[in-house]
Amino acid sequence: MPALLLVSFKQAVRSTTLIVLPLSFISLVAWATAGSSTGNTADPLRAAIWFFLIAHHVPLDLAFSNNSISGALTFFPLGALIIPYLAIKSGYKRLTQDRDVSTLRNKRALVLSLALTYALFGTLVSLFATGSTVSAPWYLVFPILFMVAAVSGFLSAQLLPNHGIQLPWQRALRASWITVIALTGLGGLVFALSLAWHFSTVLQLTQVIEPGVFGGLAFLAVQVLYLPNFAVSSLSYLAGSGIVIGSGSWLNPFVHRIDEIPAVPLLGGLPINTHPYLALLIGGLIFVGAILARYGRQIYPNDLDFRQFLFSAMVFIGILILIIARASSGELLSSNLASVGPQWWLMPIVITAEISIGASLFIYVPIVIRKIQESRHATTQDK
Repeated sequence: MPALLLVSFKQAVRSTTLIVLPLSFISLVAWATAGSSTGNTADPLRAAIWFFLIAHHVPLDLAFSNNSISGALTFFPLGALIIPYLAIKSGYKRLTQDRDVSTLRNKRALVLSLALTYALFGTLVSLFATGSTVSAPWYLVFPILFMVAAVSGFLSAQLLPNHGIQLPWQRALRASWITVIALTGLGGLVFALSLAWHFSTVLQLTQVIEPGVFGGLAFLAVQVLYLPNFAVSSLSYLAGSGIVIGSGSWLNPFVHRIDEIPAVPLLGGLPINTHPYLALLIGGLIFVGAILARYGRQIYPNDLDFRQFLFSAMVFIGILILIIARASSGELLSSNLASVGPQWWLMPIVITAEISIGASLFIYVPIVIRKIQESRHATTQDK
């Protein structure tokens, strides 16, 4: 075991370096072209470690001396999770070249040792970049790094269960994540159309920032990584639970309550007034529920198994929506933007309710129609 931890620690250092060094180079170029008169050459490396923590969704507390920015950063790009995934995948692949991975037990031990050492080294590195201006809760850094590394390692090692789907809850889990992915894709499509429709506003927001050539490329990369967040927010908007951009704001097809938006180009895709006709798309979520119930009925003619499937599917959909909604929202640098993104607590409630309505209609509408027909038939016979 000590030998495994030592080898894993070497790969953890390499995986961390694969992330930090490119970020350091980008930060150095951006710092050099910015022409700051107060910074020093340690700033780019420090900023790279901040980006390293952000990529793993580690919350940061901000308190700069000029008081221009004071708050927290918990509104993270979901797309940035691909960075630690690729780093862990590379480290795991190198480990498998020298270690025995013929059994699932050996694979799990390798993944867990790599995740443990990766989180340990990442926590140590973070201590050199955080201080009075930018800090991360020490009690969260290690568990978050470990969780991200462990999930990435399990995916890289293909350790997900591969047994046949037999029980209703297993089919429900599979159907649920497929449903959530499809709905998020729909949200992304609608946001892309809105972004194209409001492209002039996007250009105006970009001109306000004036990031320069290298800063512009880095800023573009950040915007791309935030696209999954906006896909989830668009889904929340279409479902009716809405999105928020700061305290007191709320946007959905029926409500448009917002004073101003931060200079983030992607926010140019936000609607500029109410669009009640978009509420018709709620019917699409209800239709999804009917399709889900129809699929369950085809697989499980038995009522007990069918009910177990539907109940499990609704629970899983609610949990998955809650996870992605919470991960897609957070505070953006300032207490004035304490909440940015979908209404994370309302979104799973609304979407699960709408899908449940569709499933209920599929089940009970035929029953009602049949009873009406039987009643009419009985009345006809009496006459």
